[in-house]
Amino acid sequence: MKSPKIKIISDRQINPNLLRDRTIVIIGYGSQGRAQALNLRDSGFTPLIGLPVGSRSRQIAKRDGFAATTPSKAAPQADIVAVLIPDHKHKELFDNELYPVMKAGQIYIFAHALSVHFKLIEQPPKIDYVLVAPHSPGIRLRERYLAGEAVAAFIGKTDESSKRSLRSAAAYAKAIGCSRYGLIETNFANEAIGDIFGEQAVLCGGLAALLRAGFNTLVKAGIPSENAYLECVYQLDLIVELIKKYGIDGMYQRISTTAAYGGLMAESKIINDKSKKAMTSLIKQIEDGRFTAGLMADYKNSFKKLNQKRKKSHSHALDEMARYFDTTFNR
Repeated sequence: MKSPKIKIISDRQINPNLLRDRTIVIIGYGSQGRAQALNLRDSGFTPLIGLPVGSRSRQIAKRDGFAATTPSKAAPQADIVAVLIPDHKHKELFDNELYPVMKAGQIYIFAHALSVHFKLIEQPPKIDYVLVAPHSPGIRLRERYLAGEAVAAFIGKTDESSKRSLRSAAAYAKAIGCSRYGLIETNFANEAIGDIFGEQAVLCGGLAALLRAGFNTLVKAGIPSENAYLECVYQLDLIVELIKKYGIDGMYQRISTTAAYGGLMAESKIINDKSKKAMTSLIKQIEDGRFTAGLMADYKNSFKKLNQKRKKSHSHALDEMARYFDTTFNR
């Protein structure tokens, strides 16, 4: 097999001085916003934080030593604006606060391409939109930075954005600790569709459903809940680490013969043609915008569907067992 043609920007190719004397604004101070702000400051660049007047995050930002003002007051001062609030809030933010105060030559950074690719927001002329998408929650980004390690990240720009904006985005990614192993270049479409599909079919939706189904099957067969949890959930991080380091075949080579035989025999029984058709349906709904439309519609309805699903998920016996083992063995 030929090596994949991956566009990688190495750490040594990046000029951190591109951020010198440039004002950086971070809008949002949740998981990603706080982590990126702290990492930037530790790299020598102190951002201004943009938050609504009534935001509870203002107190946290100020306690961390950052100056904070509203997005509409912060953005005009910026050369670079990192938009780190939830995707469904981007349209309101841009319509109400950012479009009126944008200045030619500014660079807007997004941690996820959804709002740009699916046109929840527009890109005005002479404004650059770039992507710096760390592959982890903010807490892991911060932990890795402090440990002198890296979190992989996608980087990219829209067709309408300048080449210089990509270089500035790379410098920003370096400052938040994502370039130590290199940055993977992509485009907004591939990041948006790939990220959403990965979350739905594998990392979140698919995995959660598989874990619950396995747990429930064992319990219904008379296996104690604690055994079911340990066998279906507790060892998950070990398997994931093996796959990340050696690939799926490498994982199979490093587990017991019984586990390898059983796993390979069971693969097609669990993930079959019906499952694959469901995945194809998911990606079509993502590509044509139906998922994004549903997300925005539920947002306008105070996330009624999402909250119903969360309530049902929270009451699951697997979660109770997870909390039990966490409090019992991780004191």
